[in-house]
Amino acid sequence: MIDWMKYAEIQTLKRKGFKKARVAKMLNINRETVAKYWTKPPDVFEKERSKHRPRKPDIYKKQIIEWLTEYPDMTAAQIYDWLKERSPLETLDFQKRSFQDYVNSIRKEYGIKKPETSRQYEASDEREPGAQGQVDMGEIYVPTQSGRNKKLYCFAMVLSHSRYKYVVWQEKPFTTKTFVRAHIKAFEFFGGRPHEIVYDQDKVLAVSENNGDIIYTAGFQNYLNEVKFTVYLCRGNDPESKGPIENVVKFAKHGFAEHRTFTDIESFNEDCIAWLRRTANHDKHGTTYQRPDEVFAREREYLVPVSEYSFKSTDDDSIDYPVRKDNIVLYQGNRYRVPKGTYHQGVRVYMVIDEDADEVSITDTVTGEIYATHPVCHEKGKLVGRSERSERDKSKTVTEQEEALKELFDNDELVGPFLDHIHQEKPRYYRDQLGVIKKLFEEWNREDILKGLEYCSEKELYSASELRSSIIYLTQEKIDKVKTKNKDSTALPDKYRGDNPEIRSLSAYENAMDERSAVNG
Repeated sequence: MIDWMKYAEIQTLKRKGFKKARVAKMLNINRETVAKYWTKPPDVFEKERSKHRPRKPDIYKKQIIEWLTEYPDMTAAQIYDWLKERSPLETLDFQKRSFQDYVNSIRKEYGIKKPETSRQYEASDEREPGAQGQVDMGEIYVPTQSGRNKKLYCFAMVLSHSRYKYVVWQEKPFTTKTFVRAHIKAFEFFGGRPHEIVYDQDKVLAVSENNGDIIYTAGFQNYLNEVKFTVYLCRGNDPESKGPIENVVKFAKHGFAEHRTFTDIESFNEDCIAWLRRTANHDKHGTTYQRPDEVFAREREYLVPVSEYSFKSTDDDSIDYPVRKDNIVLYQGNRYRVPKGTYHQGVRVYMVIDEDADEVSITDTVTGEIYATHPVCHEKGKLVGRSERSERDKSKTVTEQEEALKELFDNDELVGPFLDHIHQEKPRYYRDQLGVIKKLFEEWNREDILKGLEYCSEKELYSASELRSSIIYLTQEKIDKVKTKNKDSTALPDKYRGDNPEIRSLSAYENAMDERSAVNG
């Protein structure tokens, strides 16, 4: 299509009396093009031209069409958020309001209709800052990497004044225990609690409502006794609370979770928090026309502080946490270090709090081994613990460290080749490996360490973490044998005794060690 300049030139030469063929030759364009615009009015030309004018979202058009084709029920808001999530830029160079028109034009152009749904909501009165929060739960099926669908459950809380939101997901239905824990996380996220919280009736919260005398579940009543906020338990069709929280749950399900591929619950919740900060709590609210995060900055001052004791007293030491690939554990908003090499697929730890010493010990859920002990961090977003690089023993040369370590091994003939293999395979971390091996002598006796060295040499396992794992494995095997022997010696009368119980083959443990070796590389 020609531009305005060419169109104006055609109309100017036409008014001067030139023929179409002459105009085409003078402007060096096709005669049929001249004929096309010869009698076309300016307003019609502009309308046609606007249809062909490039639009800023066009660079994403192919991706948008793919999403709409696969998920016809996607909203323009969710598509906009997905583009922001995948964009290296902090903001897109087009607004959400105009983008909605763009998505509608694509639906019309490609015949992608949005399924119609209808659900009624009622308006709720505006609340003073810090006066009220609202809670509800929802569930949704999301796709997994295997192609199957997985059911997830969400807990949502919104502050009625600012519309500032918090959402957390889990893989199992909420119980009273996890319901209380979700409150703890929400208050931690907000930095305090509102004076009143509105709920729908739910069995994890209340057993019954006896003519206004609400009987709460024991776990929730204990939490109320500690935190002391007011509960408003609404009935069906109660306009007092349906609006904001119903919309939040719907927004979390269809604006964030729907069509998002699930990998693991930790990553899913991390992405949800990022979505809250990027979109749900940042974009202007459709009713208040204000940004929730900006209003919340003022409302925060009106929230009631919640003590650290409240968080700890309702937590459960049996909760385990995953060790991440960078050898840290996420706990109460902070990152706690564990020694390099601790991570392997499936390893989980307990966070054991010593309130007298104000320390947390990170222990293996299976072996009970203490990986690290750190002071409890009472701030948020901190990395706790020094890196192994900063704790290296630099007072001695590597050669001096080797010789000192060999003496600890009583100069066993296997230690030299073992260290040589580590040096060849991990030259950059050799000093760190020597330091980790040295620490083993603080935790285990020399006999157990030498047996671990013999096992590693036989199985060609060359690293400090493999040596530690071998010691643990062999020690546990020795304990199991003692238990089996004691069990055999108890007893039944001779006439009732049968054959000796079958003892698990050592190859089963060796195969497990080989698999772990493969994971650790």
